[in-house]
Amino acid sequence: MDRTETNSGRRRFLTITGAASTLALTAGAARAAEKAASAGCEATSGHTIKGLVVEKPVHPPYRIPSFEEAKALGLFPDGGGNGMPPKPSNPPVPAVYVDDSKYVAEKSQTDAVNGGKVTDRFASGIKITGKSSEVGGVYVKGIGTEFILADATIDLTGDGKDQGGTGVGAAVDDYATLIVRNSTITTNGKSRNATSAENFSTLKVYNSTLVSNGVPFTPDIESNPQKKQLEIDGNTRSHCTLSGSYSYFYYSTIITEGWGALSTDGANGFVYLEADHCTIRSKNSGYGAYADEGCHDVFNSCEFDVASMATIVAAEGYATFNDVKAKCGSHFVLIHCVTGSPAEISGLKVFGGEIKTKTSAVRVKSANAEIVFDNAKVVTENGVLLESTYSTDPNAVNTANVKGKDVYGIHATFRNMDATGDVLHTDKENRKMTVYLESAALKGAVKDASIKMDSHSKWMATADSNVTIIGDVDLAQIDAPAGVTITATAGESGKYKLASCGTLILKAS
Repeated sequence: MDRTETNSGRRRFLTITGAASTLALTAGAARAAEKAASAGCEATSGHTIKGLVVEKPVHPPYRIPSFEEAKALGLFPDGGGNGMPPKPSNPPVPAVYVDDSKYVAEKSQTDAVNGGKVTDRFASGIKITGKSSEVGGVYVKGIGTEFILADATIDLTGDGKDQGGTGVGAAVDDYATLIVRNSTITTNGKSRNATSAENFSTLKVYNSTLVSNGVPFTPDIESNPQKKQLEIDGNTRSHCTLSGSYSYFYYSTIITEGWGALSTDGANGFVYLEADHCTIRSKNSGYGAYADEGCHDVFNSCEFDVASMATIVAAEGYATFNDVKAKCGSHFVLIHCVTGSPAEISGLKVFGGEIKTKTSAVRVKSANAEIVFDNAKVVTENGVLLESTYSTDPNAVNTANVKGKDVYGIHATFRNMDATGDVLHTDKENRKMTVYLESAALKGAVKDASIKMDSHSKWMATADSNVTIIGDVDLAQIDAPAGVTITATAGESGKYKLASCGTLILKAS
């Protein structure tokens, strides 16, 4: 049974097809005309607006530049591979060191381990306490190595030296697999991760709690350029997936005091992160998850309770949400550019779920994006559904590096849902924005964007709007209250009084 059929009881007008659709629309138009007549407005049914013919661009393939190419472009001014700092010369010593399916006691800080049992294949019931930056937790590496950490308690204090490596609470590296079950991992200190996966490794976390407390801070997103671009503050990440690795989280809780809970970085082309039935929190500031360049994040039936945004998507990163609940202190998703390439396109897909935000649901900062919301309930406190803004990041895709180039732009589809909130396109000099309504109703202003509606959709403008209409549309599908004017570029000229007494002015292109 498809998604539209499943929800037909709640949104019947969205699922009507064929002749019935025409009847439903005609009936709706008749009611609107009756209401308009009683208010002294003109009837609006029976006229088809001729819109412009504009084909949606094909998503072009994107090739992530090699390190040499990126360095030549100046994308990594610090000289680190993929923007990452070099590995520490004096890495911490883990309490449990496993290499090539062997527990190596001589490379382990065994005195940091209390109770439980450690073997070549698993550690069970252990308690690890590290009171300095020199003590790590469990570190597993080596092709073909699979290690299980079960019923463990790990507590590390002290600043971290790397996003992965031997100083992490539980880390997997170098093609190995680490499975964590029924464990609690807590870190205290700057850049001190609870878990990590890097160098083509796999991490699986079940029924566990990961907490990164960082060090105390007062949120100030203006204090340095990176914080300003990401609109967050903090100093640690609970988890990080890097360099071709896969991370999975099941029925777990991931908490950060500030900066990030589930992070990706330095993908070297691709990483994958998935969370199923998890609770994801940022307490003071920061994101719930990050989909960096070449990173794919998938969230199934998760709950986000975050001080800032649920997810940040960068460059050619992708995030998919299936039936999530999100309570966000700022946006639901922030999309931004980090490489300066006008070809990269970020992806966001949201299926079902309930989303509440303090600010705009989606903010796109000087980036191209493919956005889909399907049957989702979205409530924004500031009344903005989608906005584009100009980024001051020197690596953003702005006028200097898009001039004369065919830029993909921002394409946002709202499908099988009632969408409420304004659509504001302020980055219009660098790219176009197009909104597609597919069996959807949009209530809000649309400014400096194109709009395309199928025959089962409707738009109610709540404030003065200026749009380009793509494709033919029945006049009855567009409405606005008295005092609101919609100015639209189309395939014809004309002026119409709308059903709720607003005004539509068409200007032929």
